[in-house]
Amino acid sequence: MIDKVIKTAEKYNMFDSGGRVIVALSGGSDSMALLHSLILLKDRFNITVEAAHVNHCIRGESADRDEMFVRKVCGELGIKLHCMKADIPSMAKDKGMTLEQAGRIVRYDFFNSVCYGGIIATAHNLNDRIETFLFNFTRGSTLRGLCSIPPVRDNIVRPIIDCSKREILDFCDKNNIIYVTDETNSDTVYARNRIRHKVFPELLEINPSFESAALRCICSLNEDETYLFNSAMQVYENSKTDHGYSIDTLCDAPEIIKKRAVAYILDRETGADIDMTAVENICESLVVYKESGRGMKIQIPGGLFARTRAGILEFGFKDRSGNAEMIMLEPGENIFGSYLIELDYNVELNNYSQIVSNELSVFNGDSAIINGRLYARTREPDDKIRFKKRSISKSLRKIQNEKQMPPEIRDSIPVICDDKGLLCAHGCGIDERFEITDKTENIALIRITEL
Repeated sequence: MIDKVIKTAEKYNMFDSGGRVIVALSGGSDSMALLHSLILLKDRFNITVEAAHVNHCIRGESADRDEMFVRKVCGELGIKLHCMKADIPSMAKDKGMTLEQAGRIVRYDFFNSVCYGGIIATAHNLNDRIETFLFNFTRGSTLRGLCSIPPVRDNIVRPIIDCSKREILDFCDKNNIIYVTDETNSDTVYARNRIRHKVFPELLEINPSFESAALRCICSLNEDETYLFNSAMQVYENSKTDHGYSIDTLCDAPEIIKKRAVAYILDRETGADIDMTAVENICESLVVYKESGRGMKIQIPGGLFARTRAGILEFGFKDRSGNAEMIMLEPGENIFGSYLIELDYNVELNNYSQIVSNELSVFNGDSAIINGRLYARTREPDDKIRFKKRSISKSLRKIQNEKQMPPEIRDSIPVICDDKGLLCAHGCGIDERFEITDKTENIALIRITEL
């Protein structure tokens, strides 16, 4: 088993020389085998080994027994132990989660809190990896799910991921390693336990080499997944534009790559769990736009939407159309809906630029022409901007349409006015009445930032 741990750790470059490794220590055979194997290898990899244990308060006296056991073992081995007690049943009830979900959140939050830039080592083994593959298979998982538990994810490593349960128990037996047994592991109410105690033995009957065969299959799937993921990332990078993602670039990709790129984009844009129905709908909208030029709007769970428009796939919030009330602008910072408006009346004449942003969000105007007070409001039907250089007037509605502003924000962007009328509008331009001239003595700087 030690040889496999060495091979796995070196293959995936799991440890940094001189680094800390915190073993997620439950007290069971897997985590105890992991702890002892890393103690044996700490000089080889030049690492400091510590441990972390969470008492989930799920199994009453048994859970307290496990905590006392790991405290005793770590004390005897001279291993620094980080310990936490958490009422997982209460947390799960309050948050509407399963015990497994709540326990996982608490465990990893705690492990990361004591990690301090180190590495967290968990005791997932080959059997866990195969069981996860089978579990995901029964749910009709994608290729990514069938790849099962990865050997490395972020700051989490799994050094015994290629060791079977039989090898782990044999290692414990030969090295006189004592461990505790979680009685819930034999409860077949849980789906994973049914796979472990009923399905797995049958598969071993069919093929005594099932474990190594399954490992080859999972490794092969991981190679395919890596290739497809990298291809999708290339399409994602090539599709990025200033305002969204190029529909042409996404549609030119093979269907399997396009779906992956869209799923990745959806994950980055929303931060929510990937909804494959939304991915399918977005991909369909891309094809519709490509073939007919007809834009579509796809609702996404969480108050979001995706839209195809002007050759771009873009994302937004459904509730952004609400108007903010009119506010008087004071020197300094002003909040207007989802915008920050900064006003400065004390800009030196030789320090200005008429418009200093491509987004038309920074304006320098002639303070002397301001009639009464400055205030911010949303657009009104008769709003117009007269452009000095072109000597024409255009309605704000038409300007927003020409600039292809998303419809859901047009009624919420700031329009800066005085008592006489419009002076400038975010993303649209500045009226000639407010522009700097050779007679200007004092400048008002207005900077608008979307929060």
